Amino acid sequence: MENNTLLSQELEEMRSQISILKEKLEKQNIVNEQHIRRSMKNRMSDINRTVGATIFVGLFAAIFCPIYFYSQGCSVAFVASTAVMLAVCVILTIVQKVTLGRIDVSQTNLIETAESLSKVRKHYKEWHRIAIPMIIIWLGWLVYEMSKVLGFDSPYAIGFYCGAGVGCLLGGIIGSRINRKVIRQANEILSQIEELQKEN
Repeated sequence: MENNTLLSQELEEMRSQISILKEKLEKQNIVNEQHIRRSMKNRMSDINRTVGATIFVGLFAAIFCPIYFYSQGCSVAFVASTAVMLAVCVILTIVQKVTLGRIDVSQTNLIETAESLSKVRKHYKEWHRIAIPMIIIWLGWLVYEMSKVLGFDSPYAIGFYCGAGVGCLLGGIIGSRINRKVIRQANEILSQIEELQKEN
């Protein structure tokens, strides 16, 4: 009889310890999930700031460049094409910003978040396929237009070509770094989402 009572007490104590252990694990999982979501939120804010700054610069370029090229005597076709090209770039970036703005990593379903973020990442990964040929064609047209206005060998023309070359190089480096940064941070958030899904 005593043995049965002791065994019953031991079983009850084991159940109590297992229950305490489960509670601790659940609390630890909740704290871990909160920490990961906070980290994801910080990365999302950083991506949003980067994309927002890109839109601001794009809007400035879309207004300034056509006006400048028109004032220099470039053809209306070139000025209009430049305006359209820059406007399309800004609009596509705004679309990505809107997509990012709808993502709330602290509340949203993780699968929906991953799908939306994957679309943004895909856009930035594939953008160079459109951007590089477009920029090469535009630069060739720019040289042709400015050579008609300035000639090839005047001091102003040489200065302009050198400035344009340096500007394109710097713009390419900055644009490439921004692209890589957005892709890297999107990858990090997607990895964290996977981690959370495994835990749940």
